[in-house]
Amino acid sequence: MVSLVSLGAAVAQRVGRWAIPGRLRISLGGLRRLPFRRSSVRGYASSGGGETVGLLAGCVMDPWFGNVHYATIGLLEMAGYRVVVPKGQTCCGALAAHEGAADDALRMAAVNGEAFAEVDLVVSNAAGCSAHLAEYGHWKVPAVEERSVDALRLVADAITDGRLPTLDTTGERVAVHDPCHHRHALRMVSAPRVILRAAGYEPIDIDPAGMCCGAAGAYSLLRPETSAALGATKAGEVSATGCSTVATANPGCEMQLRGHLGDEVRVAHPLELYAEVLAVSPR
Repeated sequence: MVSLVSLGAAVAQRVGRWAIPGRLRISLGGLRRLPFRRSSVRGYASSGGGETVGLLAGCVMDPWFGNVHYATIGLLEMAGYRVVVPKGQTCCGALAAHEGAADDALRMAAVNGEAFAEVDLVVSNAAGCSAHLAEYGHWKVPAVEERSVDALRLVADAITDGRLPTLDTTGERVAVHDPCHHRHALRMVSAPRVILRAAGYEPIDIDPAGMCCGAAGAYSLLRPETSAALGATKAGEVSATGCSTVATANPGCEMQLRGHLGDEVRVAHPLELYAEVLAVSPR
């Protein structure tokens, strides 16, 4: 299904957004530019030693946000971790759980429990996936829950203890949108700001109250009018800062923001922004 959507979106990106059905225009219109041929990080394994981190590829992140994976792998390796991306993994199950498909969510959790059985930490760079992994005990795989950690937290900790560098401040301001899964589920707001400061940026809060951007998984498809109103409000908050870049760490949030901001503001993952200034890539 994702492969078909990817191909259709890649075609639409080249012929114009009018080719995307109206209900999908904002969300899919906010996609990064997609290649016709998919690549995947599944099967990747670092050559070095150190504590082993298993990266969740993700059903959305892997085909649509590959650069975020490369940035994540490069930074974690620089911090001294060995990174593997098990081939046998599947979707984390968050979307299935949200839609009430409990049997599917249980099945996906069981598959991932086996795929990540040999790693020290299970890491995701997508807020929604991280929040779901943190509840894997409910889905009968407590061993994954106990070892799960969001990639931003792992990188921020490495910056704090000196395993990753902090660059001189450039004075460039970057707006920060906290995904609901980070702010309200994982209670994690400091990590992206630590990372942006380490990259030399000045993080700018756009919404201290932490209102949802309106993406919310399938919500943008099920409640498009409300979703669009929330997205427009969030985009207005970003524009009001005058920043040319906004950082967010969830694919749905990124697509929602880009769909409303267009080319006015760059929307990027905090780990991408940090990896770029360090010129980091996987070994």
